[in-house]
Amino acid sequence: MKKTTSTITQVATLAGVSKATVSRVLSGTTPVKEETRNRVMDAVDKLSYSPNQAARSLASNKTYTIGLVASRIDTAYYGPAASGVEKALRGGDRHVIIASGNGSLEGEREAVDFLIKRQVDALVLITNFLPEEEISQINLRCPVFVLNQNFPSGEDHRIFFDNFAGGEMATQYLIDKGHKKIATVTGPLWKHDAYQRYLGCQKALQRAGLSLHSQYEGTFSSSSGMCQMKSILALEDKPTAIFFANDIMAMGALHVCAQQGIKVPDDIAIIGFDDLDMSQYYSPSITTIKLPLYEMAEAAAYLLLNTIYGTQYTIKHAFSPELVIRQSA
Repeated sequence: MKKTTSTITQVATLAGVSKATVSRVLSGTTPVKEETRNRVMDAVDKLSYSPNQAARSLASNKTYTIGLVASRIDTAYYGPAASGVEKALRGGDRHVIIASGNGSLEGEREAVDFLIKRQVDALVLITNFLPEEEISQINLRCPVFVLNQNFPSGEDHRIFFDNFAGGEMATQYLIDKGHKKIATVTGPLWKHDAYQRYLGCQKALQRAGLSLHSQYEGTFSSSSGMCQMKSILALEDKPTAIFFANDIMAMGALHVCAQQGIKVPDDIAIIGFDDLDMSQYYSPSITTIKLPLYEMAEAAAYLLLNTIYGTQYTIKHAFSPELVIRQSA
């Protein structure tokens, strides 16, 4: 038996709206009330209606495809972020093409060029190496949306996280635990998030009348966490606590401590940043600052949908840090 194909008229009848309203909902080019949109999408699902994508693209001069660049897609940080973006965009009836930067500046550039050549309507960048000025130039070629990143003239295209408050919160917790000899291992200080965390750390110390015991610059990688931890443990005058600017570096540090028989937190306390899922399963589990990555990624996707396609999702534009107390500090 030949399978029947649903029509836009059937969708409109089931949803109790006009065919024009169905077209507006599916194109995403005109604002529609959320309740109306939900009725239409329910009807689309029930009837398994599939609009002609080629016709939609020709009518609107859009491809309804979004490009997503992740610096890497095989890590505990970039994986959840990419997943949050992809799920939200798919829920908005948009196709997503994901390209990995393979952990390098050149790789991120190649991924951006690859997606722009495929005429995506916009880009979501979750990158680690692209400078802010370069992202601003990319935004002139194709609309760019970011989370926990900055770029000039990109205020309306980003989801903000208060990294300064997070760095301050992490350091204040160590101070409240009685530590006076506090070191920090930062991320690359040319990056906005890493620098803000460092400034927040300094603010908490200054308020307490303390000075930073020592400061090391890492790369947000586990290998840099290991390297800097070895340097710290080689000091004659060691700190009693260390603020690592992300959990991945803290994990590398814990590995070195285990190798050298250093007890955490008895011999030295460690606090991280991000609250990656695996942080709770380490031994000791990592005290950290929560960055709600998945939720921020969804918000970035909804911001894109509203800006590019005129949808009306409710968006949380700014997120605040939360202290997660576990065993390492």
